[in-house]
Amino acid sequence: MVFWLVAAGMTAAATLIALWPLLADAPRRVASRAEHDVEVYSAQLRELDADVERGTMPAAEAATARAEIGRRLLRADGKARLAMEGGARGWQRRGAIATVVAVVALVPLTSAGLYYLYGAPGLPDLPLASRQSPSQTPDPDVGRMVAAAEERLRTEPGDGRGWDVLAPIYLRMERPQDAAEAFRQAIRLLGSSAPREAGLGEALTQLADGEVTDEARAAFERSLTINPAFLPARFFLALDLSQEDRHEEAAVAWSQLVEMSPPDAPWMQIANAALADARQNGGAPAADADAGVAAPGPTAADVEAASQMAETDRQAMIRGMVGQLAERLATQPDDVEGWKRLIRSYRVLGEDERASEAFQTASRAFAADSAAGREIAALGTQLGLAAQETQP
Repeated sequence: MVFWLVAAGMTAAATLIALWPLLADAPRRVASRAEHDVEVYSAQLRELDADVERGTMPAAEAATARAEIGRRLLRADGKARLAMEGGARGWQRRGAIATVVAVVALVPLTSAGLYYLYGAPGLPDLPLASRQSPSQTPDPDVGRMVAAAEERLRTEPGDGRGWDVLAPIYLRMERPQDAAEAFRQAIRLLGSSAPREAGLGEALTQLADGEVTDEARAAFERSLTINPAFLPARFFLALDLSQEDRHEEAAVAWSQLVEMSPPDAPWMQIANAALADARQNGGAPAADADAGVAAPGPTAADVEAASQMAETDRQAMIRGMVGQLAERLATQPDDVEGWKRLIRSYRVLGEDERASEAFQTASRAFAADSAAGREIAALGTQLGLAAQETQP
């Protein structure tokens, strides 16, 4: 209520100030041209009389000049009086004053009414830092662009460049089925390339919820045939070896990927964790892995480290690693650290139901009074997960 009173008062005050000159008792006297002419002609008449008295101008000639000056004087005086009287009459009328009062009242009321209908007085403020941060919502311009491209491709399905541009956008929008079809069309029309084949493989991996299928593996292999140094394809092929429990081959593939990748590559922590896991399960000591890797499986930090990657790459990589860890824990349920990493990874991915299921399974895998059981219980309390009571 205070907001409305303050807003209405400020609007009324601003309107009144703008109209204040129109409410004066008489118009402000400004030296107009007509008034100036009256003064000039009056001075000329006085000078004319002085010339006649001094004898410098004949009386007949002075009479003629006086008549002309008088005529001009009367005209100028009439104009000056008309301007002053017209102004006074115009703004001293009751109708004019009523109009001003109506404007002062209607402007605040109309503004308040429109704001009440279309405004949002209860909306919280948006700090500058929030407005400067990247938007987390999809860009509507991207949606319009995709819709326009789809419409054009319906009429021109042979436009390979259009399919090539649209395919990675589908991946970023998490539309793997459309992405796979777009990559296939681009490959058919423009030919095979390492990015297109790898993109097709990623789309197929997304469709399989992070599992590298046979068709996806074939696409990644074609990508490496064209460009052996194309690292995304190497990543997914190494992931495929880990998912198939071919640990020795996976260790070699992960090691090669780590050696070929730049030190600041966003997938390095995931690759190091996978390398340690492959070496441990393949019989090699985990210490042979890169420094800083303490245990197999992706940690929550590993999952966060992939945040710099493209959305499609990150989701496929993380889900593949998490799926691999879940499969290993199904056969080796005594790994308390692995269970803790799996539960945290599901929470980071936003899969609360799977996190709860993993927590329940881990709770049953360890005695409640054991150290491992207490660690799992503490993690569940921290994450807001409750263990189900077992029936006697």
